Amino acid sequence: MSAQTSKKFELPGSKANYIPSKQFAIKHMKLELKPDFDEKSITCRQTLTLDIIQDKLDHIILDAAELNIISVDMDEESLRFKTIDDKLRIELPQPLNKDETIVLMIGYDAKPRQGFYFVKPDANYPNKPLQAWTQGEAALSKYWFPCYDHPDMKFTSEMVIEVPNDFIAISNGKLVDVKKGTLAKYHWVEEHSHPAYLTSIVIGRYEEIKESYNGIDLLYYVPEDKVDKASLSFSNTINMMKFFEEYIGIKYPYDKYAQVTVEDFIYGGMENVSATTLTMDTLHDKKAHLDFTSDHLVSHELAHQWFGDLVTCRDWQHIWLNESFATYFEALSWLNSKGEDEFNYYMMQLAEEYFEEASKRYKRAIVTNMYKHPDDLFDRHTYEKGACTLHMLRSLVGDSTFRKAVKLYVERFSYKNAETDDFRRCVEEVSGLSLQQFFEQYLYKPGHCELNVEFVYEPTSKSATIKLIQTQNTDDGTPIYNFPIDIHIVTSQGEKELKFNINSKESSLHIPLDSEPIWFSMDSENKLLKRLEVKAPKQMLVEQLKNGSTVERIYATKALSNFSSDDVIETLKETMLNDSFWGVSAQCAQALSNIKTDAAYNALVDAQKIKNSKARRAVVKAIGEFKKPESVSVLQPLLENDESYFVQAESATALGKTASKEVFATLLKALRISSFNEVVAAGALAGFGELKDDIASHVLIEQSKLGKHHRIREAATLALGKFAKNNDRVIDHLKQLLKDQWFRVRINAIKAFVEAQEVKAIPDIEWVAKNDIDPRVRRIAEESVIAIREALQVPKEVTQMREEVDKLKTLNLELAQRLDKLEKELK
Repeated sequence: MSAQTSKKFELPGSKANYIPSKQFAIKHMKLELKPDFDEKSITCRQTLTLDIIQDKLDHIILDAAELNIISVDMDEESLRFKTIDDKLRIELPQPLNKDETIVLMIGYDAKPRQGFYFVKPDANYPNKPLQAWTQGEAALSKYWFPCYDHPDMKFTSEMVIEVPNDFIAISNGKLVDVKKGTLAKYHWVEEHSHPAYLTSIVIGRYEEIKESYNGIDLLYYVPEDKVDKASLSFSNTINMMKFFEEYIGIKYPYDKYAQVTVEDFIYGGMENVSATTLTMDTLHDKKAHLDFTSDHLVSHELAHQWFGDLVTCRDWQHIWLNESFATYFEALSWLNSKGEDEFNYYMMQLAEEYFEEASKRYKRAIVTNMYKHPDDLFDRHTYEKGACTLHMLRSLVGDSTFRKAVKLYVERFSYKNAETDDFRRCVEEVSGLSLQQFFEQYLYKPGHCELNVEFVYEPTSKSATIKLIQTQNTDDGTPIYNFPIDIHIVTSQGEKELKFNINSKESSLHIPLDSEPIWFSMDSENKLLKRLEVKAPKQMLVEQLKNGSTVERIYATKALSNFSSDDVIETLKETMLNDSFWGVSAQCAQALSNIKTDAAYNALVDAQKIKNSKARRAVVKAIGEFKKPESVSVLQPLLENDESYFVQAESATALGKTASKEVFATLLKALRISSFNEVVAAGALAGFGELKDDIASHVLIEQSKLGKHHRIREAATLALGKFAKNNDRVIDHLKQLLKDQWFRVRINAIKAFVEAQEVKAIPDIEWVAKNDIDPRVRRIAEESVIAIREALQVPKEVTQMREEVDKLKTLNLELAQRLDKLEKELK
């Protein structure tokens, strides 16, 4: 059992953050930049045009971190300056007043540790490409050019970049000139204003693939050896752009749209104005395409061109206006291309990802200015919960009204900044509804609705009573929610679609019926963000699984996992094998794994060759949860021969869970299977983590070393958590990985120590929390120290008792199944 991390979002040192005061507005920036790949340095000359805001201003302060400022000039006069605490203070020759304009020329060089990144071959990775790229969000632009590093100031820009002749330099806006000489000089101009963090440069050897849509050049940049994979990732870009233009009602707002893939990117993607940067890991082959798509990433970053770029949040506390919108429009794009079933299931998955964070890490208000670093806000509350909140809003006001409100919002704040209440007022203006309570509940307060529902039918009165209880803990500020709910009841005489408004902790709904109900469902279109527990007669749930919509069938699988009778298992099996939507099949597999009886296991084994690879992967994962040695004969052929990388990977992990000695050699062999992003090898390493034999830790240590693919190193590092407890050899190795060059290895080393509840690592993790360069790593380290200390306070007897309770639950299900079988035989 792994320890849970702290349940408090506001860590020690968190404070209220506010928008900085402004001395000036940047009108335009020209940056002339020359990189030195050998030294990993940049030499720059910056020209800043500033409109003065304050009267009697005798100095200018810019954000500038770790830059070696050489000179500052104005009107051919050298100015005095000094740098302190990531600021550049420039003394003006005489006080300036509001509405005056000045031009500053700043010469500097730097060896950036953040913001501007160099990628180059080394002894461990001799085949790595030579590249340089930037990343500004949240506040990293000041590490490569002086600026106002907050999202509420926008300016136009131009870049003049000198690179070797066989390199390409890509930036924001239009390419106005390329001069070739000893070096190539690329001149880009972005005529549309944008904040500092959306400024971008990428340098490397690339093939350019070009398409056009409505006069807009769509440019895809990939390395020469990956050109054959570009189409699978980018071929839907035109359809996405067309959909967004039609849905939002606003044309794509920039001169071109480039998507540039880079090595070692520290995010999935970054929506720089007109020039998105993407991880190279999104490029994939046809076999990976069975299970993997770049569409979510591509559509998310493209949606940002409207939400985040054209309209930008005024302050980081409102970052959901960028990220929740991009995430939800990513889902709407999925709806447009794949249909209702895929969309609804995707929204359910987003909700589950948020629920995981809410249960394991913390709950917080989506809109909050209490944090240590703005990166703290880039979590599943901002992305997934925010997207679900927009889905609730769209469901509440209707799609047509939602689209009109979004158009008004984008029109009103184009090339400007917005706050949460600006969007609320746009929706209220279009809909006529007061939405203060909605925004208060879902954006300004933490948590979500946890709803227990019980259905009871009274034959004498021919009426149903539905009892609803909101069970969420309100001690942390989570409210008792006010929300509309749809109820669907099916009888032999027909169907009833009813809507009720719930506004209290407990509600009891009395519904007259014409005949006995066959089945019912709550929130049949999945409009409400909620955890739902349904108590209803078994047969009603079986009928719901057989006859409901996709959403209703998925709800039924979850409720039926509380039953272990033969008829339930048979129904889950038949649905798993024959349902028209793979997501329902996958949920049936999960339900069977939760039931944990022999009959449930056999049903899963019978489904091992289910046609859809995503459903098959879920079946394999469910088989693994039983940890049966006899599963080896089922899983090994899938690992060796399945057409899906991801089924192979899941099979490898499941093999490890059998803890059979014979699988060690099989997993070693699996490490050599070449696959997309080394997903099969990563699955095998997770399998090694499940083995009880300490020899597996030797394999994991070896695979976590520099020289291996970063996905292999990440998986091996995380799996070492299974062996770290009181194991000095593993502990010492993980401590070294806490200072690794790759941030995800550092994060997984921290997680491994949490898995092991290893107190010896606390001083080392505390060092990471204070000193790591990446605020995401620092945050996880700080949470993890708290988690390990909290775990030490749980008596060993309590942990053992929890394990015994789990065993008793499984035994109880087995006994219930046997009793049900015996009753049938007696009949």
